[in-house]
Amino acid sequence: MRIGTLAKAVGCHVETVRYYEKEGLIPPAKKATNGYGIYSDNHLKVLRLIRNAKTLGFSQIQIRELGQLALLQDRACNEVYQLTKNQLVTIDQKLKDLKMMRKTLKSLSVTCKQNSYESCPVLEQLAST
Repeated sequence: MRIGTLAKAVGCHVETVRYYEKEGLIPPAKKATNGYGIYSDNHLKVLRLIRNAKTLGFSQIQIRELGQLALLQDRACNEVYQLTKNQLVTIDQKLKDLKMMRKTLKSLSVTCKQNSYESCPVLEQLAST
């Protein structure tokens, strides 16, 4: 299939496919005699994997590794399991950080709401160490 068909099948732009190819996230397309790139079902599979992995917060390095593992199915499951477990740890930490940020912002907003607006306590607190 041509690049436009591939992009449409995944729901992305042609430039996104080109970027992933340039970055080595998907293998290069085979060139037809007319010079057009020809993409296979494997390209489609890896591109879908990339899009879904991005949604789950995997980094570009992790996504590259997942894409490579998708092509090596004989040993991939254990390595994918480790990547998934590591991503869960990362997400748990981000959730913890977000809860702390929310708590702090809520406290700051209450302070601001109760202020007479002569000076901004939020700006003062953000500027302090």
